[in-house]
Amino acid sequence: MSRVPILCYHNIGPAPAGGRFQLLHVAEAKLERQLWALRRLGLRGVSMTEGLAHLGGGAAWPGRVVLTFDDGYLDTLTAALPLLQRYGCRATCYVVSGQIGGHNRWDDGEGRERQALMTREQIGSWLAAGMEIASHSCTHPWMQKLDDAETTRELAESRASLQQAFGVAVDHFAYPFGKFTAATVAAVKRCGYTSAVTVQSGIARAGDDPLRLPRLVVDGRRGLPHFFGQMAIRLARR
Repeated sequence: MSRVPILCYHNIGPAPAGGRFQLLHVAEAKLERQLWALRRLGLRGVSMTEGLAHLGGGAAWPGRVVLTFDDGYLDTLTAALPLLQRYGCRATCYVVSGQIGGHNRWDDGEGRERQALMTREQIGSWLAAGMEIASHSCTHPWMQKLDDAETTRELAESRASLQQAFGVAVDHFAYPFGKFTAATVAAVKRCGYTSAVTVQSGIARAGDDPLRLPRLVVDGRRGLPHFFGQMAIRLARR
């Protein structure tokens, strides 16, 4: 059965000293080592669209690893993009459509430092480099707490606004905070998305529900052995 790892990144750069959520900050040097090692193993980082096409065709692993970046942080463009280009990779960035050009407001009051988000022009530069965008909702809410109307608005308006603003298809979704219910999944399908990713740890495989795909969250506190060990263990189990 074909399988494909979907890696999940957030910030690329040093973690603030003493800050919370340090695992979400992957240093540029670590990302470069990861991409270098993937290439040495004959693997290539790809977007969700390409990865799912290969998964559906039965030939996703070992040639492809999907690279995803959540939230649309500025350092996805300034720090990650040059490395992705250097190693011939593509990636998908899940954008919070209502916070473009702002900061991570969903973390306000949680003790996490403000992180700048890409502007519309900067997202345009990401796309012009051959990368992909997808939806991460309008406001990054705890979606399991929303009623049906609020859920539909977060999903439908985000998709529509991104497609209108950038003139590209927006077919993929990432659940904010990785949280969802059966009703959330049903709404994602109703709003026309073809895939949705979680933060449930695992390797995506043919036959998985495309609206509940697992990912491997890359921990910025850990080194290269853990990076590959995480994938190897999961592949062996599946």
